[in-house]
Amino acid sequence: MKILIVSGAPRRDGYTEELARLFAEGATAAGAAAETVRLAERDVRPCRGCFACWTRADGRCAQRDDMDELLPRTLASDALVLATPVYFYSFSALLKAFIERLLPASLPFIDTSSPAGLERNTPRDPSLGPKRAVLIAAGAHRDPLLLDGLVGTFETICHGISAERAGVLLRPESFLLDFDAGKAAGGQSVRDAFGAAGRELATAGRVSVRTEEEASTPLTRDLALFASHARTYWEIARGRSGAFDRDAIRDAAAADPRILVPELAARLDPEAAGDLEAVIQLDVTDDPEGGFHLCIVRGACTAHRGRHDRPDTTLTLDTEALVKLLHQKIDARAAVALGQIRIAGDRSLFPRMGRLFSRP
Repeated sequence: MKILIVSGAPRRDGYTEELARLFAEGATAAGAAAETVRLAERDVRPCRGCFACWTRADGRCAQRDDMDELLPRTLASDALVLATPVYFYSFSALLKAFIERLLPASLPFIDTSSPAGLERNTPRDPSLGPKRAVLIAAGAHRDPLLLDGLVGTFETICHGISAERAGVLLRPESFLLDFDAGKAAGGQSVRDAFGAAGRELATAGRVSVRTEEEASTPLTRDLALFASHARTYWEIARGRSGAFDRDAIRDAAAADPRILVPELAARLDPEAAGDLEAVIQLDVTDDPEGGFHLCIVRGACTAHRGRHDRPDTTLTLDTEALVKLLHQKIDARAAVALGQIRIAGDRSLFPRMGRLFSRP
């Protein structure tokens, strides 16, 4: 099988590129001939609406750019994979321009004989063109429903080019794939799903529903937590001067208590907590908001900003010590002995924290 993957991602180190690469590796491992075209490195101009391709006998586009090469390659493929970041709930401009420039593959005459009962333009040569199409879309929001418009457009495009909808791989909250917590929560299974999708297209001709669902696995528990994490991520990004630096932002976010403390709360072991009801204050000396407090009730834990009026235990420490404590990269007893962590109130809770919580 010849698979042409067309990437509309402007950034080579972006999430769309990573997921498209995993898909290509899976397809290649299964014996397919998979090649990727990066539109950011090509000259593909938007359609000018001149209709030269419909009025000239040879059907050739009036513009001379890289579509002279890419259109024949598309028509020679067995499967077309459209990979795009989600920009304002739709395709990237790069990919949209490519899609528009597929127009010379059709004639202006209306075909009403399609199995779906919808009208479409008549194919110039029905023997040419991919018979299957797959969508890969990576977005920042959490809710897959925000991608419905993009998916609907993709399905209409499939109908228009006479290709079977062979898979839709949506990756919401894609930036969380950078983090260890995200990998633990399902990030690795997400990556595995994109590789599996490539193998399935190469061997079965389509991506299974199960693999589509695994590709969209949520990496946060709820919308409120996702919104909080996203706000912290972009506050860090906006606080840095210069261009967007994915690696630097990831490293800073991975050491930010605003993300770590809520993740710690989510990792309370209900069996270890038993019937414990307690408030643990994390009094962070260099935090203008006073740190955080954890409320443990009936086997569940919630995290809150600021100081609690009546904590059972108070740990006083700076941000560096807190991050090391949460990542379990500090000897807790030694830190107390050295004064890096000060304890007030019920001192028995502090030694239990290692059993109550797993690493965030």
